[in-house]
Amino acid sequence: MKIKVLRSALAGVLISGLTAFSSQSFAANDAMLQLIDVLHANGTIDADAYSVLKNYVAADKERMLAHIDKVASEKVSDVKEVTDKMAWASRIKLQGDLRLRRQWQNVDDSADPSRTRYRYRARFGAEGQVVEDVSVAIGFASGGVDPRSTNETMDDNFESKGLVMDYAYAKWEANDFAILYGGKMKRKPILWAPTDLLWDGDINPEGFAAHLQTKNGIGKIYANIGHFFLEEEKADGDDQNLTFLQIGQKFKSADVFGNLAATYYAFDNQEGAGYESGVSAGTNSLTDGKATYEYDSYSLAAELGMKLSATKMAVVFAEYIQADDPSDDETGYALGFKFGDSKVKKLGQWQVKYIHADLERDAWADIFPDSDRCDGGTGFKSDEVSFKLGLAKNINFGLDYYDSECENYSGGANEDSKILQADLQFKFK
Repeated sequence: MKIKVLRSALAGVLISGLTAFSSQSFAANDAMLQLIDVLHANGTIDADAYSVLKNYVAADKERMLAHIDKVASEKVSDVKEVTDKMAWASRIKLQGDLRLRRQWQNVDDSADPSRTRYRYRARFGAEGQVVEDVSVAIGFASGGVDPRSTNETMDDNFESKGLVMDYAYAKWEANDFAILYGGKMKRKPILWAPTDLLWDGDINPEGFAAHLQTKNGIGKIYANIGHFFLEEEKADGDDQNLTFLQIGQKFKSADVFGNLAATYYAFDNQEGAGYESGVSAGTNSLTDGKATYEYDSYSLAAELGMKLSATKMAVVFAEYIQADDPSDDETGYALGFKFGDSKVKKLGQWQVKYIHADLERDAWADIFPDSDRCDGGTGFKSDEVSFKLGLAKNINFGLDYYDSECENYSGGANEDSKILQADLQFKFK
């Protein structure tokens, strides 16, 4: 009698336990089945109670499986819906940077004494894939209308600063051999130059361009073709444009690598053109206040490097330009080297660079050269030394020093210009 009472009590406890644990994990359910088996084996519960309890637990497991399957299906559906809504995000790449700068400048002119400015540059951009082989890139930057500067000076009693469209272009990767561009595009992918003798690094030209390439026995041969719009003249239709063709060869053999390119620049209606205020440096020859020459020219550029270790390299480079106008047979060149890491992105990485540049007054249009040499003018001899050091991932410190002899500085007398820039740059992407 006592045994039956005990069995009934245990059965009640087990049934209560099963009810309590029915909503728990399968681990608890399996443990309950094992306990029932033990109780039946040692005679604590009889065959009838064992069968009832066994069936109850099995049925509870089936209900739990059905419930989990339903919940899982609902969750998978919810996740798929969210994933579909967020699929666009996987096609968008964001990047940007902030540069803080202290710039000291001295020009040997009593009317333009030494000055120290604190400046910043902020850039933000996005590139989105439209279809498999077509993408669009849009970028904004601090600064104003000057195409050669995205710097803002910290002054004017905390005034709000400007934000401009830095680039906006479409890119079509037609096949393995051709990439086409249209809009206001980044210059470096479609026009290679080892120095900033001719092109300031902030210039993003407007127009259409194509990059063509194919492999050969020593590396990769390429061609860059572009048509840029400079000025649209609605009054007489003599629009000012620039068309270029660049043929180049990249090569690599063991630890040696290089790049060699020849470029021809053809201007339309540049002779006799008047520049917008703030665009020209005022150093080209003028006739009645307008450009004297067309500035068609050809350029040769070369770079030769050697890999010294897993991360370090040494590179020498040169660039030459000569105006094509018979009455304007002037030239320019730049020579230099860089040593260290190819790119400074991480803690401890570093790079040293030196450039000697010499550009005669009418060898090139004075609307394009680096703005840190003689305010972006032509007619100069300049030496530049720079050093960059990685402080952390995507954070680096840099020093850049220019010592320039400027002919017709800012449209005036010959002057010596010295600039020292100390930069702290932060990148993200």
